[in-house]
Amino acid sequence: MKKEKLANGDLLYHPIHGLCRIERVTRPSPSGQEGLSYSLVPKITARMKSRFVIAAKDLEISGFHGLVPRSEANKILRYLKVGNGKSRSAADSSSNLQDQAWGLARALQTFAYDKFEAKDQRKRQALERSAKGLVGELSCVFKLTLKKTADRVLKNLGHASRINPSVLSALALAGED
Repeated sequence: MKKEKLANGDLLYHPIHGLCRIERVTRPSPSGQEGLSYSLVPKITARMKSRFVIAAKDLEISGFHGLVPRSEANKILRYLKVGNGKSRSAADSSSNLQDQAWGLARALQTFAYDKFEAKDQRKRQALERSAKGLVGELSCVFKLTLKKTADRVLKNLGHASRINPSVLSALALAGED
């Protein structure tokens, strides 16, 4: 997805904030001091009614990206099933922004068979963010509930008895609506 093609109403995804809609595109001022920026509104509004204003040049580093296509989401699920087999290479990349979904999948796959303790707070937080981000994005792509998507991800990871219990609890948490 190229930054130039974004317009009002387009959807972007963020692993923490979820699905957001571009409410307004602000054009550069005539003086050229400011560049293009996007005003984003989460699709599921909380009491805080969060809004984000992101400069076009900062869009990639902010974590917002377009949803992966359905075919790419299916490749991610296959990757979770086969493990360290073939993952998506840079040559297969249709967009570097989609690498974020793959990064979440790789992290979840690594955590699933890693023997870390739940006491390690940083790893636990990274695991929970990965699970929430991946489940949320795949949920939007497949148009399924979070619970069904979390179950689908778990099924693709393999037999629950071999998976780190922290991953099971993170997926259960990510599956809550």
